[in-house]
Amino acid sequence: VEGDSIPLPQGETKVPMTVRVVVPDGVDFKRYEGVIRIKTAAPDDQVSAGAVSISLGAQVDIDLTVIDKEIKDFKVRKISLPDLNEGHKVGWLYFPGKIRFGMTLENTGNVNVAPSEVSFHIYDATGKVLLEEVSHTNRIKRVEPFATDDVIAELPVHLKAGSYIARYQIKNGDDIKQEGELTLSVLPYGSLQVAGYGFMGLSLSHKASIILPLLALLLLIGAGLYARRSSRALKKT
Repeated sequence: VEGDSIPLPQGETKVPMTVRVVVPDGVDFKRYEGVIRIKTAAPDDQVSAGAVSISLGAQVDIDLTVIDKEIKDFKVRKISLPDLNEGHKVGWLYFPGKIRFGMTLENTGNVNVAPSEVSFHIYDATGKVLLEEVSHTNRIKRVEPFATDDVIAELPVHLKAGSYIARYQIKNGDDIKQEGELTLSVLPYGSLQVAGYGFMGLSLSHKASIILPLLALLLLIGAGLYARRSSRALKKT
C-alpha cells in the first residue's frame, strides 16, 4: 500500500506499507541513519463531536547506504495467459495470432526495469513435439524502483486453432527469473474481439514483399523527376 495516508481496516492488526526514499542529487556515497515516525488516528468522519480520540505512534529506525551502482532486478508475482485468435491471411500476407502474456512484476532494484526477454516453446497437446519457438516483439513497460505493476509481453504464434502446451521463460539478462508450463488455447480467427498483429507481425519475406515494391516505385518517381528537370535545363541552355 502506498500513499500519505494508509488505511487500517477495522479488525486488522497490521497493514503492509511501501516506503520510498528519493535520494537528492549530489549526495555523498555513504551510510545514512534516520527514523520514520508513524502516527495512527481515526478518520475525521468517524470522530464524534466531544469524543476523546487516542492516537498511537511508532518510530522505525532506518539504515540506508547510498551507492553508485545500478541494481536491475525484479520478482515475478503473478502471470496470466488469456486465450487468443489464430492468425489469418490477407491476400498473400499472413498475420500471426498474438499472445498477450501478462506479468505482475515487483522491482527490487534501484532503477527502472523490465524483462530482457520473454520466450515461449510451444508443444503439441502431449507436450512432446516442439512446434514453435517465439520471443516477445514489443517493448515491455518498465517498472519503477520498489514498485509493483502489471506489464504485457506480446508474442506471435503461427499455429492453427487448438490446445497446446507452452513452456515459458522470463529473463533478466542471463538470469532466468521464472519459468514454467501453461496451457495455450488458440481459438478460430474472429472468436475474440481483440486486435492481433499488424505489419510488425509479418515475416521478413512478407515485409520485404511490401517494402521493396514501394522502394522501387519511389526510385522510379525520383528518376522520372530528375530526368524531367534535366531535360528542362538542357532546353534552357
